[in-house]
Amino acid sequence: MASWSNQRALWTYRYHKYIHIIGKYRSVVWKYLYLRWLKYKAADRPLVAIVLSEQMGDIIACEPVAREVRQRHPNAYIIWLVRKQYVELVEHHPDLDGYLIEKCPSERIYLLRTGIFDKVYNMHISHRKCKYCPEDPVNPTADQIGLTFDNYYHRGDLLYMFSQAAGLPAMTADPKMYIPESIRQRVAALRLQESPIVIHCQSSHIMRDWPAENWNRLVKWLLDTYPYPVIEIGLQPVVTEEHPNFRNLCGQLSLLETAEVIRNAHLFIGIDSGPAHMANANGANGIILLGQLFDFVDYLPYSGRYKRGEGITILNNYGHPCSELPYGWVQDAALQRLGQPKLV
Repeated sequence: MASWSNQRALWTYRYHKYIHIIGKYRSVVWKYLYLRWLKYKAADRPLVAIVLSEQMGDIIACEPVAREVRQRHPNAYIIWLVRKQYVELVEHHPDLDGYLIEKCPSERIYLLRTGIFDKVYNMHISHRKCKYCPEDPVNPTADQIGLTFDNYYHRGDLLYMFSQAAGLPAMTADPKMYIPESIRQRVAALRLQESPIVIHCQSSHIMRDWPAENWNRLVKWLLDTYPYPVIEIGLQPVVTEEHPNFRNLCGQLSLLETAEVIRNAHLFIGIDSGPAHMANANGANGIILLGQLFDFVDYLPYSGRYKRGEGITILNNYGHPCSELPYGWVQDAALQRLGQPKLV
């Protein structure tokens, strides 16, 4: 029985692998033809690519690269290569002429090899491979400065590191998010209570998370102590509190809708994740919970306001994972940010 189960899993994997690879080659041809058409349409304008296809926090943190590239190439046709799930983060940027959806890193290799782009700013570190494709993506600029997955957080924040991987000077600018009026109207239609405390409790990596019991305890204390409503955002809910001033929006918002909710927050409290970068880019005051991540102990992913310590409290019990961050530290930070509660 176990042997049949293993064989089934193997053939299922092979099926998805070969379907993916066939689709990749078709996609390369189609996108090459599309880029040729773009070059024809753009006439004498050079075609410039910015490459950072994932993750959410990385793309938000590195938004200033688009502004820098526009300054360097004022007349260029500039596009951002991005994975489908993150298109929202770049499609409204005023310094970009468009975006190109990347199917996988291997597809990117073939597109870059065609020489269709007049200039490429590749922010990816080498050797982040597709799970199905044999090609190994390499960024010679990142390799030249010795930037690897083992040391990148020792070098500085995400923008500082990845801008150098792209061959740009080390950047420290404040990231921005561009939220269209249509998104703001959609969030307004949710009729959320004003000045909420917005929390984000669960990241894509368990090493970044804080225990669910601590989040529930914190939310109960916030609701019992302050008049501010509490909103949980993210993909999966962690908080189980039932209260008229608590609202769970997990799994109900797009990326830019999430950013708009955070923009309107009185305070953001969260772990190291994409929404924390949204808070930084949208000017929200925040409390960020950090902890040891692999071999990275003393690290800070954020540039701009949060790096300067403006409107932010960073909590890190150095040498311990985020899960071991004392509850009292977070409650004390909230007291400092929200002020002493008024006695009734």
